[in-house]
Amino acid sequence: MDAHASMPSRGATLAYTVPRVPIDALSAKEFADTFLTRGAPVILVDAERRVVPTWTARELAAKYGNVLVPLDGGERRVSLEAFVQSFANEDEGGDGASTRDGYARNLHASEYFPEEARALRLPDAFGENKLRDPSATPGVNERWRDWFEVFICARNDSRVRFPFVHRDTCGVHAASYQIEGSKQFTLFPPNEPAEVMYAQSSAGGTGNRSMIPDIDAPELYEKYPRFARARRLDIDVHPGEILVIPSNWWHTAKPLPSTSGDVDTSMACISVAASFVDDSIYERFLDLHGEFRAMQSLLAVGAARMT
Repeated sequence: MDAHASMPSRGATLAYTVPRVPIDALSAKEFADTFLTRGAPVILVDAERRVVPTWTARELAAKYGNVLVPLDGGERRVSLEAFVQSFANEDEGGDGASTRDGYARNLHASEYFPEEARALRLPDAFGENKLRDPSATPGVNERWRDWFEVFICARNDSRVRFPFVHRDTCGVHAASYQIEGSKQFTLFPPNEPAEVMYAQSSAGGTGNRSMIPDIDAPELYEKYPRFARARRLDIDVHPGEILVIPSNWWHTAKPLPSTSGDVDTSMACISVAASFVDDSIYERFLDLHGEFRAMQSLLAVGAARMT
C-alpha cells in the first residue's frame, strides 16, 4: 500500500483500491487471512436483508418518535420524530433552526431501538467474536459484547460529519452497515505517525483521537501542516453494503448528498457501527483493554479525590 502525492488541498492519497466482495464469498478463515490478518479494508456487498437491515429513518421515527436522542455527542436532545422531520426542512426557524444540522451518533441500538437491536448480527465471515465470550474477554463492559451503535443524520446537509478522526477503542475491528442513504468514509492507515495525525489522548487516555475537527477545511494545512503527509483513502458506502475497517485504522465519515439521477431519494443517512475481536487481534486487544481499564481506574481515583 504505497502512497503517492495528490493535489495539495487533499494531502497524500493511499494507493489502495478497496475491493467489493459478496458477503458469502469467503469462509471465516479465508476472510480473516485475506483481510483481517493483513489489515486490509474491504466492502461486503449483497448484504441487504441478510445482515444489513432495511428499516428507514421515517419508520424508526414512527415507532420511536417520542424517544429523545442526543445530538452532537449529547450537547442537546430532541425527539426522534422532530429530528427526522427536520431533514425535509431546508429553511428552519425558531428553536428548530439548528436541528437539521445535528448528528444523532453512537446511539447504542439496544438502548434506543431494542426491537431492531435483537435482529442485528455479524456476518458469518467475521467468525467467532471474542467479545461475546466472557471467559475469553473478562472484564469487558457488557455493552461491548453486542456492540451495535446507530448513526442518523440528514443526508443533504454539508455541515454534518463525524466530529473527529479516530481509531476505535482497544484496537477492535469495526464494521459499518449502510442502511439508508450513502456515506463517505475517510481512512488513514494504522502506521501513520502520531505527530502526522495530530493524535491526542481522550478522556480515557488512549491517544486514539485526532485534534483535527474537519479534514476538508480550506485552511487545514495552514493549521496542521504535518497532516499533509497523512495518506488518505476515501471510500463511498451505499445501502446494503458493509465497510470493514480492520484494527487501528484511523477513520471519520460524512453523509454523501443525493445527486441528480440518484435512485436513492432518501433524505436521511443511517448506518450501524459494529465492533468485534477475532483471533488476529485477540492478544493485542487483551493488552490494550488492560491498559484501558487501568487508565479508567486512575481517572476514577482522581475524580474521587477532587470531590
